[in-house]
Amino acid sequence: MAAAFLRLIGLVISGYIIFHPQWMRRKLLPWLSAAIVNVLFPLYYVSRYGISWDDAFSRGAHWMPLFFVMCVVTIYLQYLLVLWLLKHTRIFSRLQEENKSEFILLFAIHNVGYVPLPILEAIAPEPILIFLFTYVMAYQLIFWSFAVNIIKRVPGEPLQMRFRLTIPFVGIASGIVLAATGLYDYIPRIIASPVEQYSRLAMDGIMIVLGGILAGVPHESLTRHKEFGPFLLVRQVLYPLVVLLAMLSLRLLFGGPSILPGEPMTMADTWRWMQLFLVIEAAVPPATNIMIAIQNYGRPEQLPYSGSGIILSYLGAAVTLPLFVVLGYYL
Repeated sequence: MAAAFLRLIGLVISGYIIFHPQWMRRKLLPWLSAAIVNVLFPLYYVSRYGISWDDAFSRGAHWMPLFFVMCVVTIYLQYLLVLWLLKHTRIFSRLQEENKSEFILLFAIHNVGYVPLPILEAIAPEPILIFLFTYVMAYQLIFWSFAVNIIKRVPGEPLQMRFRLTIPFVGIASGIVLAATGLYDYIPRIIASPVEQYSRLAMDGIMIVLGGILAGVPHESLTRHKEFGPFLLVRQVLYPLVVLLAMLSLRLLFGGPSILPGEPMTMADTWRWMQLFLVIEAAVPPATNIMIAIQNYGRPEQLPYSGSGIILSYLGAAVTLPLFVVLGYYL
């Protein structure tokens, strides 16, 4: 787990160093970001779903839609929660209207894969990792359609969750169709093999791009926005604590070793592992893809604010996330 984290940090730092010169960020970064999002990302989703689909399906087909729905419900609840907090409380009273869209995304869209995966790989059974792929699939569908629409909202306009067709979404949908119908197996290996090999560079490349974007965040913006203090308390402490207490309550109410009859995930205590999974997903910081989407679909002035939120939330998660991992695992 530590090695995986260090590798991700190293990629981000590399991007920060490479794109620290302003002319590199202005001339090269937009082209690199667009190439990864609109070419490598779609190819990655097509190849990844084609490779992983049968394995996930064989472990229990009914768990695939369950994890898919869990992601949709989780993100939607987080979206409704931040809207309710903004409307009915003054916790984030210092939030300015021009930063509202980015703030909502930082609260509602969490890092479903990059951060949870190395943690779960270290301590959770293999089936959890298999079904994480359908959870991430739901996230990608939501992010590259509805979330992008929030990014493109003009300050002052009503916030609406409307579908927006993007190239990454087309790649995801195509990957699902090819994998589910078995058509992916009919793609000649002379084509599929290089696509599978080189599309994996998308994950490394996007972390380098993230480092380049963060290189353009003014240092003074890290302390300028006072709403990030309450944000860290509510989103990364109180919210995962509520999820943990809810899962502990469900385990006490329903007992039993498994959520569904039998043990479809071949685990001794399915409830316990589901508790760990959901607590980790609740405690992780915002999705780094928010910065990538803003770079490609948003306005330049949105980057410093969202970058500040990303940096501060990851610093906070360095303290809070290990605590909730321990609580979710041992309680």
